[in-house]
Amino acid sequence: MRLFLKIFIIWLTILGIYGAALLLFPHVQKVLPAYLNQSIQILLFIILVFIVLKEPNKKNKFIFLNFALYFVLAFGAFFHDFICHNFFVPKFSRHYFFQYLTIAYLFFMSIAVAYTVFDSLFREFSTVKKYLLTLIVVGGFFGYYFQNYFTDPKYLYKTEEINQWKTLSAYMEEQQNPNLSTIEVANNINLKTWKNGNAVGELFSDENLRRVEYLFPYLYGTNYQVLLMKPLYQSCIFIHVFIIGFILLFFGYQYKKDPPQGAYIEKIMFLILLITSMDAFHHYGFIMSVEWANWYQLFSAGQYITVLAEIMLALFFALRLHFITSVQGEFYETELATNPHQVSRWRDSIDNLILSQFSNFKLFNGRLFQRPLEK
Repeated sequence: MRLFLKIFIIWLTILGIYGAALLLFPHVQKVLPAYLNQSIQILLFIILVFIVLKEPNKKNKFIFLNFALYFVLAFGAFFHDFICHNFFVPKFSRHYFFQYLTIAYLFFMSIAVAYTVFDSLFREFSTVKKYLLTLIVVGGFFGYYFQNYFTDPKYLYKTEEINQWKTLSAYMEEQQNPNLSTIEVANNINLKTWKNGNAVGELFSDENLRRVEYLFPYLYGTNYQVLLMKPLYQSCIFIHVFIIGFILLFFGYQYKKDPPQGAYIEKIMFLILLITSMDAFHHYGFIMSVEWANWYQLFSAGQYITVLAEIMLALFFALRLHFITSVQGEFYETELATNPHQVSRWRDSIDNLILSQFSNFKLFNGRLFQRPLEK
């Protein structure tokens, strides 16, 4: 209990410092679920640090270290709140920070999930080989989808849709007539096609009208933000699919081969699957939206589901920490590291509940849920 009390005190101290900073410094206001989300991620990071320190299985240390690197980014999310016009002068500082923080979140989650899967598939591989394989696979995907953001930090401001929106917005401001129809606008301006931030040609009349009609709703209020961030979130969805695919591979391999696995890891992976799926859903809803305000309201409501999943994740990480610091857990994890082929999967009370209430015991008992004595 002393260990968990220490974790709780550290967590409250960090939240207290953050709360004091909100009172003392200019910052950007956010909705309640966003604050809850970041706070739970800080708690997850603290628990993971103690898991890494207490983990008896050296190979498993790296699994939880990877997740710790993901959740430590919550400190970056806290700092992002204070990047505003009254605090940091550079015009694009908040945009840059959010852009690269989003990519970093995806990168470290991809690393954590891919490494966990490779650890399950290739247990005999050395840690260096697992990391090398993970970095090659994850790095390849990120290089393909995010290279433009590193070669040009203002890439999102140079996409074809944004350049066409700028042309349309400038024309509407010049006319000072909000009642103009899309047909009237299309007859008076000719939007261009763009490549690498440069205009390369003009659109034909039919396509020009279609583009004006498409871009028109983004002229109102802050709707342009949806258009601006759409390419980033489209790439995020592809990475979410990549992560989900790896998690499904993990469970497929668990079902077919029933390899020995650290306690609670499969439940942690299931919750990561839920959180990643929710993030993909949020990003898909974003790119399909037109009105920023409506999307933000739906996003805020959906964040409560993510917060609930993260609370459950914190619970299972805490159970993992409690398990490895017990005599029974330390013995099991040590045996798993030294004699993995002589150890069967750890079965806890949650597994027993699922077997007895929600599944066919005979079908799954020889797969995912097998008692050590029956192996």
